[in-house]
Amino acid sequence: MAVDYRAPNINARRLGRHFRQIREALRLSYDEAAEVVGCEVTWLIRLETGFEQVTPEQVRLTLDRYEVPQHRIRTVLLDLATRQAGPPWLAGHAGRIKALVRDLLTLESESPVIHTYGILVLPELVRTEAYARMCLEYQVPGVDVDREWDLLDNRQRHRPGGRQRVLDVIVDETAITRPAPRPVVMRDQLGHLIALSEDARATVRVIPMSVGAHAGLEGAFDVMEFPHLDDRVSMVHGALGIDLAYGDLTGTWRLLEKVALPPPASRAMIREAMEGLEGLPGTSADA
Repeated sequence: MAVDYRAPNINARRLGRHFRQIREALRLSYDEAAEVVGCEVTWLIRLETGFEQVTPEQVRLTLDRYEVPQHRIRTVLLDLATRQAGPPWLAGHAGRIKALVRDLLTLESESPVIHTYGILVLPELVRTEAYARMCLEYQVPGVDVDREWDLLDNRQRHRPGGRQRVLDVIVDETAITRPAPRPVVMRDQLGHLIALSEDARATVRVIPMSVGAHAGLEGAFDVMEFPHLDDRVSMVHGALGIDLAYGDLTGTWRLLEKVALPPPASRAMIREAMEGLEGLPGTSADA
């Protein structure tokens, strides 16, 4: 069934919501605001509902006409206007993913700090190509693995605002010790996780199974932070893909931090799991 993608994406809607709040704070009707801004009422309505693609200069001019003083909200709106459509690489996949997924990936692309938690399998943003392909092949029958990897590869390589993203990773021990159909792939993935844990821009921690029940047993999730905003957005990962969480999962993340091993001990546990794969079929040097 075809999906209707005509709805404006989340950046355009966020931009419009801010402009609506400004107009309402000024106690202006649409007619009055249109006269102040010097535009048609229909243009203003399209702007506030996200259906008008505006340039940063139009945003700046509209803020000036509203006499909005220098404040971080100006920075936020101008920033949104520069990338209303999301990252360019997402456009090639927009025709095959749900609008909600498009919006979540747009938000992810803007987040310079992501807290990502995995259980049973490792989080998407830390997967190697081979591990990602293995997960797709075994978990999503009939999926176009090449296209899915292209999307994930772009997500991983993306630099919000041109800067390296900070990754804060917590995984349940099951994600690093669960038997994999291809041990060599798992060994290389664990090696990648160790290398990531040694990067100054990443933190990797493991929750040992000896902890028992903990706050993360219901499933994997991410908590995304954004510059200039206090709000965080959380998304969950399930059998049907990613979805918006019902609320901010920062509290759940804090509970996981309390039971996770510190980075050095976590690195040692990952290394032990990696060494345990040595000698298994398919992990020899000439495999």
